[in-house]
Amino acid sequence: MRVRMDYALAAIGALAFAAGLAGAAYTKGMFFDGDLYRWEAIVVALAACVAAGVWLRARRLPPLWSAAPFGLVLAYALSYLAGPASVKGTVDAMLRWSLYGGWMVLAGLFFSKPLRRSAGLAAFHAAGLTVVLGGLAGWYGWLAYPEIVFRSTDAALSATGARLAGFLQYPNAYAAVLGMWALAQWQLLDARSRPAAAFGCAALIPSVTALLLTESRGAILAIAIGGILSWVCRPKGRRGYALAAAGIAIGLAAVAAHASFAAMARGAPAAGVWTLLGAAAAGGTLLWALRPRPGAEGAAGSSDGRRRFSRAAAALTTTRGGAALFAIGLAAAYLLLVGGASGGARVEGHLETASARQLYYADALRMFADRPLFGAGGEAWRMLVGLYQRSPYIGNEVHSGYLEVLIDTGIVGLALLLAMLIGYALKLRRRAGAAWGPAAVLLAHAAVDFDWGYAFVWLLLLYWIALQLSHPQQAGGASGAAAPLAATAAEADDALAREGAEHAAAPAETDDRQQRKRAGEAGEAAADRRSRASRAAGAVPALLLIAVAVATAPVAWGYAAAAHADKAAYAAQSDALRIAYWRKALEANPAWSSARLQLGALLPPKERANLLTVGLRYEPQSAAIQYELGMAYIDLGEVEPAHRYLREAIRLSRFNRDAQDAVIARLMRLSERLDDGGDREGGRAAADAAVGFFERYRDLYARLYAGRTNPWHATALFASAKVNAAKAYGRLGMEDKAVPLLREVVAADDGDWKEEAASLLKTMGVSAEAAVK
Repeated sequence: MRVRMDYALAAIGALAFAAGLAGAAYTKGMFFDGDLYRWEAIVVALAACVAAGVWLRARRLPPLWSAAPFGLVLAYALSYLAGPASVKGTVDAMLRWSLYGGWMVLAGLFFSKPLRRSAGLAAFHAAGLTVVLGGLAGWYGWLAYPEIVFRSTDAALSATGARLAGFLQYPNAYAAVLGMWALAQWQLLDARSRPAAAFGCAALIPSVTALLLTESRGAILAIAIGGILSWVCRPKGRRGYALAAAGIAIGLAAVAAHASFAAMARGAPAAGVWTLLGAAAAGGTLLWALRPRPGAEGAAGSSDGRRRFSRAAAALTTTRGGAALFAIGLAAAYLLLVGGASGGARVEGHLETASARQLYYADALRMFADRPLFGAGGEAWRMLVGLYQRSPYIGNEVHSGYLEVLIDTGIVGLALLLAMLIGYALKLRRRAGAAWGPAAVLLAHAAVDFDWGYAFVWLLLLYWIALQLSHPQQAGGASGAAAPLAATAAEADDALAREGAEHAAAPAETDDRQQRKRAGEAGEAAADRRSRASRAAGAVPALLLIAVAVATAPVAWGYAAAAHADKAAYAAQSDALRIAYWRKALEANPAWSSARLQLGALLPPKERANLLTVGLRYEPQSAAIQYELGMAYIDLGEVEPAHRYLREAIRLSRFNRDAQDAVIARLMRLSERLDDGGDREGGRAAADAAVGFFERYRDLYARLYAGRTNPWHATALFASAKVNAAKAYGRLGMEDKAVPLLREVVAADDGDWKEEAASLLKTMGVSAEAAVK
């Protein structure tokens, strides 16, 4: 009965973890916080309950290493106390890391028995197969999932016009995940378990094909790092087969990927699946046939043909033979995917994305320099990038997980993160060949992309680490914390009993029996006290986990209610309903600036201004709130506060050309409105403010493009700002500054702004023809 129960619990737990991983991937990788809140509350509360139950029932604690992710909760809490750039962003990050910590605790407790570890490994690969096949089904047109295939005509983004993005909707992050699973499957090929090896042989080529369809250069480099690490840590006798298997998988997957790209280009993506099926069948059979079998070459009763094949297989799976097959596989992949129609677009050139990352990293380091200890809190990059960027670019992500942690939580947070990762690596050094390679793929790629923005990526990485740390070889350090404390108490009792016995054996001629009795009683009492103290100390981790759950679960649940109301607002059919839903969202989560901005757009100017002013308590450096607040005061006709808030908005986002143009235009219209209403002083103040914004705008581009061709003069991008600034100059009696601007517009623009500029010149007594000349 007990054995059946163990099997049932192992199966149920494995199914739950597999469903959790696959579900997290399917939910767009849990990139968006709105998809996370309820899971954060559920997982943390469940971890606390399970840990408490295990402690009460078996006096056993979660392994100490499972608590490491909670260190990042502390780091973000310190950023929160230091004054974050975004309250919501920081709380979101705390909730995310609470989720990761709860997940790690559950995994650590579940993997405490060998049967559960085996089931957990099966769950890991089942989830991987779901993610791989789901992506391929989307590529071949069998699964309707939004943005599962990324399309672009820009050769810098896609050499063929299409890239597999999977459930994560981002090819690079999806490729890193595929690379981790492909490497884990590669490691299964020579496993002792025949079913495990057979699974690896069958799954490897589809996984590598999906990987190649992503066209991700950074992920392939990360996989190379992980593969080399795994290969070096293998026993020397297995390295030849590993190289041969990798070469076969890469070569045949390249054939399948080439056919799939061609079928997609023809508009018949499903046609590519036949090549994939053939490659997977042929490759899987060959990988299985080449597996090293001790004694197979000279086995008695073997036919001549089988012995010849065994000798050939043995030759191909030596280090030299394997290296030759690996080189052939790489050459085939290069010829089919790089040297063909793509012309090597994303390998030999088009490095714009890499250059852009250099800009991001330089600006991120400047951001860190201003808050080096505790950082600027969660979402620091999105909140502050406009203030720190030194040139125009679109960069909603810093594209480095490590840098993001650094600017969010400062040196303290990065130190805690690195201590956790290095500590895990050191504890796994005895299992480096199995554990390090797949983990290294995700850790390496996160250095150059925003994979860690996906909760799924962290859940996958921590699951793998927990699975490896729970292995029996870690008993010296990993499972000691998880061992039943009753055993520790028993050892203490034995030691104290021995101590009491020694005291009782001391020379005592008169009352030897009484002394022995008193010493024994004292030893028993001391043992009992120490046992109670040990049990009480052991309860502390469970109580701390419960405290974390009590602190975070209600917040996460409230944020989930706000996200639900926000979703309902977008789906509502009337402004009245939208207003009601967004008010409800702000009641549940007052720090949510997005809901505040959406609600403000539907309110009268005065109420909007009051609402947005409150929002600055939670995000004082929000360019969007400052901008909308300034626009609200323009609607109210109040020049001074409008000028103050708009100037701060532009300071926080000076390369936002649309905002710059809109500020000048709205201030100019305010000047006209106030002047027409009889407030000449207010009208002049608004015109003067418009001129000030325009001159700072022009000076910004003059400094930025000093010594280079300045788009300010060469294109029509700034026609709106020039025409409205000319109007403001005219209202201030400065026609000598207005005329050159209007002439530039007439000469460079071909649209409505040209006609308006010509009309304004005519009112100033300058003809359009003369302006062009």
